[in-house]
Amino acid sequence: MTKYIVVSGGVISGIGKGVIASSTGTLLKTLGLRVTAIKIDPYLNIDAGLMSPLDHGEVFVLNDGGEVDLDLGNYERFLDVELSRINNITT
Repeated sequence: MTKYIVVSGGVISGIGKGVIASSTGTLLKTLGLRVTAIKIDPYLNIDAGLMSPLDHGEVFVLNDGGEVDLDLGNYERFLDVELSRINNITT
């Protein structure tokens, strides 16, 4: 059965939500569970690469060319997985 863990911290940036999600995933992976990560951003039909760096910050470019939030880079490194654009959801 599929189970989900949601890490939320509102709109406050830089409090470590991405690192907490990555670390939790790593711990679950060491227990032998299959883990992936999905980032949900509240941007209306736009990806991080089209926004000003002053509004969004740095972007991470995935192997499939998707320009996403830097957190997805952390997810890839911590979980040792290759993510794609489908792991990034905008509203």
